[in-house]
Amino acid sequence: MRKEDVDEFAARRPFKPFEVRLVDGQRFRFTKVEQFIVGRSIIAALSRDGNVIHISIALISTVRPVGSNGKRQSRRASGGR
Repeated sequence: MRKEDVDEFAARRPFKPFEVRLVDGQRFRFTKVEQFIVGRSIIAALSRDGNVIHISIALISTVRPVGSNGKRQSRRASGGR
């Protein structure tokens, strides 16, 4: 995954929830812009228990919007490999 692909979702205004899926199957859903910061090579995010986690952008396989009903929409990030 490229940083630009993540930025496309993170920078949308008004903000729209999205989910990232890692190559090992882990999923992280972002429903508020306050939950994360996108750096050059990582996403720093708040976990449910308030801890900061670091997600390597290189390990992200897909970025998908989350629909208004809370379900993932089947759309891959544009410009991917």
